[in-house]
Amino acid sequence: MNLQDKLLNPSIPVTLFEVVPPAVEKPEALNATIAELKKLRHLVDAINLPEIHDEDRGIQRTSKFMPRVEPRLLGARILRELEMEVVINRVVVRDSEPERWFRETCEQGIRHIVLVGGESADIQYPGPDVLEAATLVRSIGLPMTLGGITIPSRVNEADRIRSKNAQGIVFFTSQILFDSNDIVWLIQRLNGLEARVYLSFAPVSHGRDLEFLRWLGADIPHDLDRFLLGSEQGATAPAAVCLERSLDLAQRIMMDVFDNLPPDPPPIGLNIEHINQRNFAPATKMLDRLGNLYASLVAAWARASLA
Repeated sequence: MNLQDKLLNPSIPVTLFEVVPPAVEKPEALNATIAELKKLRHLVDAINLPEIHDEDRGIQRTSKFMPRVEPRLLGARILRELEMEVVINRVVVRDSEPERWFRETCEQGIRHIVLVGGESADIQYPGPDVLEAATLVRSIGLPMTLGGITIPSRVNEADRIRSKNAQGIVFFTSQILFDSNDIVWLIQRLNGLEARVYLSFAPVSHGRDLEFLRWLGADIPHDLDRFLLGSEQGATAPAAVCLERSLDLAQRIMMDVFDNLPPDPPPIGLNIEHINQRNFAPATKMLDRLGNLYASLVAAWARASLA
């Protein structure tokens, strides 16, 4: 069964592994990325590839921006060499010729696209917004499955998701989650929605991880640094301790979501994010831990829904 067939079946667990494409100036890293992803061939349903731009987010970058390999180029290689499905993120507002990009991408065999909007409503972008891009793909008849991004804390987010779903967007990957309140509230208001919502998690084992996630725009509680990174002596806890706390927190969030599902919930997915090269091993550990829990929670929900 392919990814498209699984998406809208709430009784089937669907797991993505998100990996940032390697830097263009490090060609050897591309082969290393392929080798790492090969280890996940039978553990995930697809590889999720974000598109990274040097955005002005109002806070200082934690490291120098490095141009990345284009996601669809890496995605085409994953399809060809690993025979794994891929999900490509595309910041559509930056593309003044989106139809050309969609047609070329479809010709490369890539069928799953996350449409991403702009960072600020105050910026005049050359390309279409997410709804316009979805309408374009439908109008030219390309066989693509479209996704979007959800920010659970955003005002009127449930209405935004329903509007996008009405234009053919059938899955949504959440912002990285560090708290269950907003995502539980959101999913309860998406009762009856025929679109999969992926819960996104990333491992934290060092203070730099949180700094980078803040720069990316993740909604991180103010006291999370002390909870994940602090020790009784006031210094930073060892990386292994930080990671274990991160895994425990992600487990609790996922369980909160499933414990508070509405009567007819949208299908729930899992997206594990590998945010930097140093964190590949922690990300695979999170995939193993959360993947097993997630599969058991989906199975339990499916049994209960048939009772």
